[in-house]
Formats: sequence, C-alpha cells, structure tokens
Amino acid sequence: MAEITYFDSTGESNTSVALKIALGRYHQGGIDAVILASTFGKSALQAAQVFAGSGAKLLVVGEVLDGKQSPPEEIRKSLESQGHRVVWGTTFHDMAAFTHDQTASVVAECYRRLSEGFKVVCEMVLIATGQGYLQPGQQVLAIAGTHRGSDTVVVATAASFSNFKDFEINEILCKPYRRSKN
Repeated sequence: MAEITYFDSTGESNTSVALKIALGRYHQGGIDAVILASTFGKSALQAAQVFAGSGAKLLVVGEVLDGKQSPPEEIRKSLESQGHRVVWGTTFHDMAAFTHDQTASVVAECYRRLSEGFKVVCEMVLIATGQGYLQPGQQVLAIAGTHRGSDTVVVATAASFSNFKDFEINEILCKPYRRSKN
C-alpha cells in the first residue's frame, strides 16, 4: 500500500507535487486511463507536460461556465494536438438542479467531506464513463483540485451514474488534510 500525501492547504500550490505523485503511480502500472479536471486549462497544460513521454493520453474534463465550454478553445486545441482529449459533462449540482432530485447534491456533499477535489475526481470518472470515454471496470488515475490547480489524486474503478454501485475509490494518493470551507 502506498502512503497518502496530505497537503497543508488546498489548491493550486499543490499542483506540481500532485502531478508528480500521479505520474509515479502511473509508472507503477495497472492504470488504464488518466483523467484530469481542468476549468481554465492551466492544470491540464501542466499535466500534459508532466506526462509527456509516459505514453499516457489525458482525458480532460471541463465544464460549461456562463454558456462557454472550458477550458478555453486555444487550450483545448493545444491538448488535442498532443493526442489528449477534452470533454464536458454535467456535475452533481447541475443534475440536482435539472431533475429537482437532491440525491446528487447529497452525494456531492458527502464527497466534499473529504475535499472538493475528492468530489470532483468522483464526479468526472462517473461523467466520463457514462459518456463512453471510459469503460466500466477500468482502473483510472483521477486528478482534480479545489477551485484552481490539482490537490487530489486517486485510483478508481470506473462506473457510470447508472451503475453507481460499481464505482470504487481504490487508492487515495494525495489530498488536502483539511478541506476548503468555501
């Protein structure tokens, strides 16, 4: 079993170390896919540099902000030119707002008890599997963070929202010791 790295704070200041931890775990083997959350694109570009030469192709999950897809178009094009893929999905919060069923919000709040990044790694694996970018049962190295940057890395067994009971977090590699109160 690997040790868990705990960060003193949340957010962007942890990105470099979190990505190095993720790359180290990728090199240990048994990883079918690498997935990363990125809204503004800075973390995705940094991850692409860190994983360059490793053979990993990143699946970057962005979001829609103010009617625009993120990360921005020029960053998406740069990532795709390197062989990575950028996709978008519906968050727990958006699902709850759309369906008027608060179950997704409760699940999101439970995940946030560990950290915001933990909520996001879970969310994006479920999103990507449901959209067919990941296959159920794949071992996925998932990277996300709190507001900006990366501070949480896990290994998960992929599943979709419709097969939620099959979703597992197998390893927690790093996370903030205390979650953000924002």
